[in-house]
Amino acid sequence: MGCLSALVRVPLGTILGYVVMLSLLFAGLSAVMVLAGTEFCFDGDSWIASEKFCVAALGVLAVAAFLGGFTAMRIGGAGAIFLLLIVFGAAGCVTAMDLLGQADEIRFKERPEERPDRLGPLQAAQWSETPTWCEWGNVGVGLAGIVVGSAVGKRPPRESKRARGRNERD
Repeated sequence: MGCLSALVRVPLGTILGYVVMLSLLFAGLSAVMVLAGTEFCFDGDSWIASEKFCVAALGVLAVAAFLGGFTAMRIGGAGAIFLLLIVFGAAGCVTAMDLLGQADEIRFKERPEERPDRLGPLQAAQWSETPTWCEWGNVGVGLAGIVVGSAVGKRPPRESKRARGRNERD
């Protein structure tokens, strides 16, 4: 029964950890954008994310990755953390190395030349460009957050019935 349970818990923990991380990341970055404004988020009139926004985004990602790692560990254990680290690390490296250049061309196809003064979080996420240092920072901070969150979320080992019986007699 334990193996079958692990076959369900590990992928479920991975998926839920990733969903928690992405949901908190989107909510946090949206809040930063709404509260701080477009000028804070972009470098001048360009579509490039500002250094201040990148630092704020790394902070939001640290919290989101921590909670995603915590969730994955509590539900799926070490196997879920292993899978979550692989998925997040691979996706982050693909993004940071700009291996999806053609996808960027499609993504920016309908982007206006001049950035509007008011911009919604979805348009900002779709049309903004992130500096390379921030992309690699995302990978490092995300992986570290997952590891730390999983360490905090790790359950203490359970005592066996035999060990509990011995401890009660002592």
